[in-house]
Parts: sequence; structure tokens; C-alpha cells
Amino acid sequence: MLHRLFVVSILCVCSALLISTSKTQEIGQPYRLNDKDIERILRRIEQQSDRFRSSLDSALDKSRFNGSSREDDINAFVKDFYEQTKRLRNHFDKHQSATPDVQAVLDRAARIDTFMSRNRLSPKAQDDWANLKVNLDQLASAYNVSWRWGDYRGDYRPVPSVVTPSGITVAGVPYRVTDREVERILKRIEQQSDRFRSALDSSLDKSRFNGTRQEDDINRFVKEFYERTKKLRDHFDHHKSTSADVEDVLERGASIDSFMRRNPLRRNKALREWEQLRGNLDELAQVYNVSWNWGY
Repeated sequence: MLHRLFVVSILCVCSALLISTSKTQEIGQPYRLNDKDIERILRRIEQQSDRFRSSLDSALDKSRFNGSSREDDINAFVKDFYEQTKRLRNHFDKHQSATPDVQAVLDRAARIDTFMSRNRLSPKAQDDWANLKVNLDQLASAYNVSWRWGDYRGDYRPVPSVVTPSGITVAGVPYRVTDREVERILKRIEQQSDRFRSALDSSLDKSRFNGTRQEDDINRFVKEFYERTKKLRDHFDHHKSTSADVEDVLERGASIDSFMRRNPLRRNKALREWEQLRGNLDELAQVYNVSWNWGY
């Protein structure tokens, strides 16, 4: 009986560890949210903002702040927040939204949060603000903005405008790339991979590596790269792609890159095709916010 209880206890501990690990991986590697996911978050923020604004107005009218400079302050904070939220929505609808747009919304929200924390109003206003904060946390995560409410110091500084790869001028890097743009990058990678593979096969057949272990090595690297690229594509199509999927692709690409640099081939069209493919991979890394360099 004691032995049976011991086994059950061990299994419970293992299950708990597996669940904890799974949750950690989920938090550490969130799925790339698609356009519809972002749209839903923005809509919830807009709806919850209206509810909060209504309950705040009602609470202020019945509070000691009614008609005071403190009421003017919180109303100004709410107005600024509304304007920045509207600006973010406009940029998103035009496929020009960027992390600084989200940062600006959060900075304005932090002023409201400071007021709400220091000045207890009605339970309804407090609850509506708490719910809105949850939506804003989701927004920060969606745009990869590192954010903690207590860290706000009121020193927001706008980021200079830049021109994106698609030619759109937006404020800051990186701008949020749409599903259609990610699709185009993946398609370019797939097409360029086929061109590289064809050029590499031709070059190897005419080189000193033909039939050698080095040829086996590079063919294995290319096969693994192809498999990881296919896995990324599958996950993207099912709205489950993560930065970890991209890192897997890049790490396999690094093995190919190392071979191409150390083993020059004659009339190396393969190298030119690889350099173009590597440029596509750099774009992919940027889209998924993967910090990456090729090791030289």
C-alpha cells in the first residue's frame, strides 16, 4: 500500500512539473498573433475604454474631486489616452502600426493608473480600469513591448520615423508586419530555397566535394533546413508560429552558411543564391523579433 502511494505521489509530481514546463514554454514562446487577433484586442480596448470612461465620470461626480484640479488632471489623462488609442487604431487599419504607437498608449494609461491607485473611487470604476489594464497587457505582449505598470516615470520620448522594407514610413522599428507581408516573406524563402538547392547540386557535382563526406554534410544541412522551413510554414498557416520556429530555421541556415563560407565552389552561383536567401532570412528574423547575426 505504501509503495503504491509512493508511486502515485511521484506521478503527481512529474505531472505537475510537465504542466509547469508546458506553461513556461507557452509564456516564453507566445504564438505570433495574426491580424484578427490584434483586431479583437483593439476592439476590446475600445469597448472597455468606453465603459471605464462612463464609470469614471459617474464616480468623479460623486467624489471629493468633483470640480477640482484633480478632476481636470484625470480628464486630461483620459483624453490623451483616447487620442493615442485612436492613433494606434488608425495606424493598424492602414498597416502602419508600430511598437512606439503601443508604447504611447501605455504611457498615457500609466498616468491614469497612478491616479486610480492613489485615489480610490467607486468599485465600478476600479473594476472597469482593472479589466482595461488586462487588455492593455495583451496589447503590449502582441507588439513585444516590455511593460510593467510600476515602472512608469513619465519620460515618454517619441521615436524618429523610419522607412520600412515595404516602403511605408512609420514611427519606430519594428512596425507590425501584417499576415500578408509575412506570407510574402515565407514564399520568397521557399522559392529562393529551391533556387539555392538547384544551384548547389549543380556546383557540388562539378566540385572536389562530389561523393565526399563534405557533400553528405551539406546535403544533410539543406535537408534539415528544408524540414524546419516546412514546419514554420505549417505553424504559420495554423496561426501557431513562434519565434522558436524561426530560430530553428536560422540555426539550420547557420550550418549552411558556415559550409558556404569555408568551402568555396567554382563558378559559385550557389553562393550568390545563398546570399539572397540569407537576406530573406534576415527579414524573417526581424519580423519575429529574433536577435540574430551570422557569426561574423
